This record gives sequence, structure tokens and C-alpha cells, in this order.
Amino acid sequence: MKNVLLAVSVILPTSVLGEGFEEAWRLGGFSMPESAWYEASIDKIVASNIGVFGPDGGMDGRLSLVSLDGVIEDADWVTGLMDPKGISSHDGMLYVADAIGLQVVSIADGTLVSTIALDGATFPNDVAVDANGFVYVTDFLAGGLYRYHDGSAEVFMPAGSLPLPNGILARDGTLWIGSFGDEMQADFSVAQPGGLWQVDIATKAVSPVETAQGVGSVDGMVFVGEAVIFDDNPTGMMFIHDAAGTRELASVGPGSADLGVIGDLVIVPNLGAGEIVAYQYSAD
Repeated sequence: MKNVLLAVSVILPTSVLGEGFEEAWRLGGFSMPESAWYEASIDKIVASNIGVFGPDGGMDGRLSLVSLDGVIEDADWVTGLMDPKGISSHDGMLYVADAIGLQVVSIADGTLVSTIALDGATFPNDVAVDANGFVYVTDFLAGGLYRYHDGSAEVFMPAGSLPLPNGILARDGTLWIGSFGDEMQADFSVAQPGGLWQVDIATKAVSPVETAQGVGSVDGMVFVGEAVIFDDNPTGMMFIHDAAGTRELASVGPGSADLGVIGDLVIVPNLGAGEIVAYQYSAD
């Protein structure tokens, strides 16, 4: 991370009166599930399976289709990927961050349409699409962002612009970034925990979310109404950020990864347990 000062975190007491995060269903049988994306056009959850991490596993990564009530409908819906991670969609296509680039999948038939090279990327991790159809990909270890549109990808923010950017969301001209932290160690731990950041798409200005700094190693992020729910991957602590600030919501266990959402239902993949768990969030 270069030339950006971290703000002091402010964490409110655990949860608020009446706020709930209750398990709705749990489903096993996955191979390092990293992301759970709700695809509204087919009313299914798409789960990415990393399989054996890294090139030693070859192209063993896959996407699975899961019903909204927690049943695997097609474990091998899309195969032949390396390490598929974050997912988003636009105009009939799924965009999947993979170690070898941005995978483009036809939602209609589950075919791999193309693999877009992200030249110079070290660890493509998560994907978001803005209102104009531009696709953004976090480059986790390098600290940059890529942008894809109309068949070509470019560096949107260079390496070192952000502290270990993992999760990403797009809304109202702003990219919300979940930072894993700063000073990555060999065992993937960090010297300084991360939090939430914002990037203005038009100006590329970077700013910390003041009450959400130093809270944990952020992986998954989703919007639930006007709030952002996000997780700390090593501990599985879930947080919520809204107009009242940032606070702990619940603990779901170590290994929580890239979250999905269906209304108030938050879908949590667990890398180590090989499970996807749905939790019902309630504000009162």
C-alpha cells in the first residue's frame, strides 16, 4: 500500500438490539468453495470450486449450480477452470476471476465463452460490474484493479494503489473494496488487519471507510439494503456497516470467503469445510 494513511477503527458493541443472523440451511460436497453468486436470471446460486489450489491442481476448478433451498442441482455445471474465485454477471454472461484470467461463461448453457488475459496480474480475486457494464477485477496480492469492457481488459488502478484488495462491490459510481490488510506474511496472515475502502470510479480517488478500518482480513462483501455485510476470512467473524457505523454481527467459523446474497439471505462459502451455508439476516 502506497501513500495512504489508515484511519482508526471504531467498532460498536456486538450487534444491535434485535439484529439477527440465523442459519437457514447448510450444504456440503464442495471442493474449496470460494464464491457463492446468486444469478437472478436463472434463479440459482453459482458456487465456485477452487479444487486443488494452484497450478499443481491443473484445470480442476469448476462452477456448481445450487437451488435456493440448498440442493446441488449440477455439481459440474462448468468445468475446465483453474482456481475460480469471485463471480459477477452482466447481459447473459458470468464473469469469474481465475488464476489464468477473467473467465467468461454463458449463463444460458454453462459454456466457457472465453478467457480474458489480465496482463501482469498476480492474483485475480473478485469481480464486480458497474451500472455501465464495466467489469472490475481485484488483483489481490499486487494491490491493483483491472477493468474489462467490450472485449478488452486494462489496468484500472496500478499495483500498490490499494492494501490487498480482496472483495469488491459496485454501486452509484463507487467501488467498495474489502481489504485483507497490510504486510502479507508467508502464511497469508497480515501484520495489520484490513477493512473497507471506497474508490470513486470517475476520479479513481481512494478513501477509507472511517469506521471500518483495522477490523479484519476482509474477503466477501454484499449489500443488504443500504448496509454492507462483510466477513473476516481467518476468524469467520461477520460484520455489518451502515449509517450507524461498523459492528460485529455473528461468527460463522474460520474460512468464510466470498459472500452471496438473495434479499436478506446471506450465502457464506467456507473454504476449509467444503460447505456453503445460508444465513437469514434480520434487522429487528
